[in-house]
Amino acid sequence: MSPADPGPTSDPAPLWLFGDQLGPHFRTEHAHRQVLLVESAAALGRRRVHRQKLHLVLSGMRHLADELGERAIHLRTSTYRQALEQLGRPVVVHEPTSRAAEAFVYRLAEQGLVEQVLPSPAFALGRDEFAQWAQGRDSFRMETFYRAQRQRFEVLMEPGEPAAPVGGTWNLDEANREQPPKGRTTLGVAAPWWPSEDPIDDEVRSDLDAMAAAGQVTTVGTDGPRLFPVTRDEAQKALTHFVSERLPSFGPYEDAVMAADWPMAHSLLSVPMNLGLLHPLEVVRDAEAAHTAGAAPLASVEGFVRQVLGWREYVWHLYWHLGEDYLDRNALAARTPLPDWLTELDGDAVTAACLSD
Repeated sequence: MSPADPGPTSDPAPLWLFGDQLGPHFRTEHAHRQVLLVESAAALGRRRVHRQKLHLVLSGMRHLADELGERAIHLRTSTYRQALEQLGRPVVVHEPTSRAAEAFVYRLAEQGLVEQVLPSPAFALGRDEFAQWAQGRDSFRMETFYRAQRQRFEVLMEPGEPAAPVGGTWNLDEANREQPPKGRTTLGVAAPWWPSEDPIDDEVRSDLDAMAAAGQVTTVGTDGPRLFPVTRDEAQKALTHFVSERLPSFGPYEDAVMAADWPMAHSLLSVPMNLGLLHPLEVVRDAEAAHTAGAAPLASVEGFVRQVLGWREYVWHLYWHLGEDYLDRNALAARTPLPDWLTELDGDAVTAACLSD
């Protein structure tokens, strides 16, 4: 869609959404705004990436533009800056997901192209809230953070004071270390929920073919058929299916690998969560409700909640809190170079069994 008529100068600034900000929680407080979605050729071609990733991001953005209809301003330009200049009025935007992108957004704000940078609603805990939790701490342990998260958001907690975890134990990791079943090649649980492709997916694939042929993007791997949700409706279906059909078996085998059964009982929700289609609290609440209803054992639910509300949030916040110079501190004195197949994304040369399968 071409840019809509901006109308009177009193119209609210459009909301610029990146490709990992596609869920409704990014738009909840902005129903009065148009939504700007930008496909930047420079951003897509900046580094070598997996073809599947580009397909997922572009498919998600185009599906959202289609869903929003006339409310969406969907631009395909050489750069983000070009899109904002073409729009002709400032935008508001949520904090992006990397330091480089955040620095870029604030440069645009200094130049008058961005009116306001808003806190990101992508995670349960805001960056300011984490800074308050981290204040005065000399060291960090995920378990300490995880327990604080459980108490703050009252997830798997018994009512009353003092705060106590459901079942009397915070961490049931010892129950979640089983080996794959002997004599079987698959775990034998219900298959994951799989999406169905549509003409938008076909269009994205055709466009990526053209961009690759023109040297605009450099990718590895293949992208079809699409395995992961790219719309809110698809993400909700995937979540519901996992919680009802696969969550009970998730915990015991969460650390196991089966060469012939790569999904095992995993949720496959990382992609829709990282595209911003699902909010982490929404995900853990559904898992918690399954345990409350007696439909999933506590060990599986606790293990899943720990990954989403614990590890995922913990690593995200430490990325921001520890700062760019953390790369130079290297407290563990790790000096072994990354293998070439990892730095070059050479899938055919992978030697690690857990990644080969």
